[in-house]
Amino acid sequence: MVEIIEDNGQLIVRISGQEYARYQFGAPRWKPYLYPLRAANGLSMLADAPTDHRHHHGFWVGHGRVDEVDCWLERHNSGRIIHKKFDNITSSEELGSFTELCDWVSAEGNTVLTDTRTFTFYAGSPENRIFDFEITLRSPVSAAVNLLPTNEAGIPHLRMAEGLTVKTGGTITNADGKKNERETYKQRSPWIDSSGKLGRQTCGVAIFDHPNNPDFPTPWFTRDYGPVSPNYGFFQEDPIVIAPRKPLRLRYRIYTHSGDVVDGKVQTAWENYRDTVEQAEIAANANKADKSTAKTSDQ
Repeated sequence: MVEIIEDNGQLIVRISGQEYARYQFGAPRWKPYLYPLRAANGLSMLADAPTDHRHHHGFWVGHGRVDEVDCWLERHNSGRIIHKKFDNITSSEELGSFTELCDWVSAEGNTVLTDTRTFTFYAGSPENRIFDFEITLRSPVSAAVNLLPTNEAGIPHLRMAEGLTVKTGGTITNADGKKNERETYKQRSPWIDSSGKLGRQTCGVAIFDHPNNPDFPTPWFTRDYGPVSPNYGFFQEDPIVIAPRKPLRLRYRIYTHSGDVVDGKVQTAWENYRDTVEQAEIAANANKADKSTAKTSDQ
């Protein structure tokens, strides 16, 4: 059973009665974010507002140059990402999900961007759990919105807890077997993993790039001190343009596991995700073909 329960500005995600995550959305937060995200031993694999970067919050979304509006830092002149409402919150035996609508608002109170984001959590063992994240960014006005190139961006951005960071004994690994910031920063890969020790337990968090995301496989932002992010478009010279009626859709899967990148079978989990996407495409194309055939027969 996957339960999602709303409680005092948080959504609590429980799987088989065990708390897995909490989604923080209530005021006075600068932006909504997922924290904690728990390993099998109950400790959080993510950090919230660490002393070196107070604006880093677990699993979160932000961008430092939304037409020059800063929705990344948390200063007097920074913008905020404001929770508007949940479209639905669903619990069931196999999965739980919620969809949230957010406004990106400048310090002057102008809405410069909107997003619709969906989290889907699946039933599974504490040793191997997955959830999917989908976000669609839209221009709120008749003009295009430009996401200008910057390192200060993450859609999403994850700040790893101490123990999973390279500086505290952890390891970053990509699909080519490259390790840590020196070998993985700006490198393209379908997935990235951060593994290490929380207490006595070895565990990790992997992020999978959806095969249909633009510019797949994405280059990655990685730092040995903890942040990890798929960085579609943020390293290039040209801005990402979000035109009216042409939203930007991005999808990712998060895989939390016991063991390191090998014992946690991250590559196998990625292949399962890739195959699931391919099978869904085949089914969707077959459904379209059936509808087209039926329409032709009716004429």
